[in-house]
Amino acid sequence: MKNVSFEGIVLFKRPHREKDSLVKIFTQAYGTKMFFVKGLQKPNHKLTSTTLPMTLNSYIGAINEDGLSFLTEATSLSIFRNLQEDFLAQAYAAYIIQLVDAAVEDNTPDPKSYDWLKVALLALDNQQVPEIVTTIMELDLLANFGVGLVWHRCRICRNTQEPFKFSMRHQGVLCQNHWQEDPYLLPTSPRAIHIVKILNQTSINNINQVNISATTLSEIRHLMEEIYKEFVGLNLKSYSYLKKMANMEPSITRLMKHRKQSDS
Repeated sequence: MKNVSFEGIVLFKRPHREKDSLVKIFTQAYGTKMFFVKGLQKPNHKLTSTTLPMTLNSYIGAINEDGLSFLTEATSLSIFRNLQEDFLAQAYAAYIIQLVDAAVEDNTPDPKSYDWLKVALLALDNQQVPEIVTTIMELDLLANFGVGLVWHRCRICRNTQEPFKFSMRHQGVLCQNHWQEDPYLLPTSPRAIHIVKILNQTSINNINQVNISATTLSEIRHLMEEIYKEFVGLNLKSYSYLKKMANMEPSITRLMKHRKQSDS
């Protein structure tokens, strides 16, 4: 097997046998790959730091089309230090990574999803609003699951005039002239729908331009949860953990503030 150089983001790592490990990496050139690393559970293994989840690294190894691939060398490109130290941001990152893993077909290059994941992790590391980063990723990844929703015009009359409300039945928004067409419209406010429409057309690189209240953010997160429940049907452990962490956010914020004061 010929060794090649490649860049990748570590999705997860798990023990294999007594001392070895399996590491799943989303590679820029080859898609998601599972790598066998001999002796990775031993202390001071040379690849320990470059096989940590949520890190970006440059690798040298053998890539197989099917089955396990192998790593021989690695260099760290970014450990996203702030992300690793922020419990809540880390919970959002874990969910995004697991969502990407579910959305991207193994062993198939997906450069767009790779680039978006890298930018999302960087945005979380730069302390951007995690709910916005996560929502943009969820909206973009819907296409990977074969879901196409319409946010910019009424699904019935194609009217682009807001306000809109979201209809599961019609897989998109309805203008106020047709709200009566679906008695089960989600109770999401037109303001939240308007923001989702903007986020659906926004790159993560531009999220500094989006200003959203806590109430609207909460509505948007509930809307995305309902959409994924209805159209995708995923049951990710990382999302359950994220919801618990989000409910604990005030306590976490106080803890982090106290820790920073203690360190100063």
